[in-house]
Amino acid sequence: MARASRGTVTLADVARVAGVSLATASFVLSGRAGARSAGSEETKAKVRAAAAELGYVPNRHAQAMRTGRGGGIVLALGTLDDPWGVQLATQVREDALAHDLSTLILADERWYEYLMGASADAALVTSIDFVDDGPERVRRLAASTQTGLIAFSARMEPERFDVVRSTPVPAIGRAYERLRARHRRVRLLAPELGRRPGGTLEHPRTRAFLDAAQAHGDGPGEDLLHLVPEGSRDTYLAGLEWMSGPDRPEAVICFTGYQAVALQLAAERAGLRIPEDLEFVAIGDVPAASEFFGPISYYGVDDVFARLSRIIVGRAADREDRPGALHTFDWEFFPGTTTRDPEESA
Repeated sequence: MARASRGTVTLADVARVAGVSLATASFVLSGRAGARSAGSEETKAKVRAAAAELGYVPNRHAQAMRTGRGGGIVLALGTLDDPWGVQLATQVREDALAHDLSTLILADERWYEYLMGASADAALVTSIDFVDDGPERVRRLAASTQTGLIAFSARMEPERFDVVRSTPVPAIGRAYERLRARHRRVRLLAPELGRRPGGTLEHPRTRAFLDAAQAHGDGPGEDLLHLVPEGSRDTYLAGLEWMSGPDRPEAVICFTGYQAVALQLAAERAGLRIPEDLEFVAIGDVPAASEFFGPISYYGVDDVFARLSRIIVGRAADREDRPGALHTFDWEFFPGTTTRDPEESA
């Protein structure tokens, strides 16, 4: 059968060619293919083949108005520079496709404005604790939209949305103690966060570092901070200058995984021996695919990407009205080649 002209193919045409009911075609092509009403795998294959043959493109807006489902998952990550977010998006994409769900990434902090005007089956919001009125915005979204929300927050409790609670604050204290046991001075490599309320100094990760320094009688704490522009390339360039200058550090805690990767590159380029000349630890998981010179030591969550993906995709696939759930992710140390001792001692 020849492909119909663009814009003329309807869902009824797809159902007729596939030899199924309109309802079955709708279930298969609306992101609800996992439902029993969608039929067997053979039936689903017929519907998809007919849609491809006819050039059928579903109207996602009309579909969302009719079913309450947008056919996709939104990941509000805030940036594309962090390998953590890239690895999470990769995992979610793979898992979501099995449910006929697409994955959309928001690379800025306008998640509230976007989700208020969009239809999605599920959305993960990661910057709630760092934006003005973040928790209240999540509550308004939950009350005003049909999107299944997952809030990544150390402050919120589940209500009509799930909460993933994962705080690095204790891990930062353990990282400081680990490095301080062998070095007189431990530094924090952190991004300049002028766009966030309070900037870098008021970020919980910075406050945890400063508290750890004070507990060890080190300071002034602000002198232990090394701030660089956000972004992998700028961190690398600033790190290379730092590694080659008179203030070169011997022990560093990296604010994020992507900063640790950039620092590793800078140290290698500067000819430093790791970990003999420089020891460093990342706060946050470092995907193996982003490492260039061996695994980086980090504090993070075991199997974090698969666990988060199961929660997000599960919320998208199961849209029954249910109370939110609390998912607690504990942090632990994962030794690599950037620290000397392989075992946790803090």
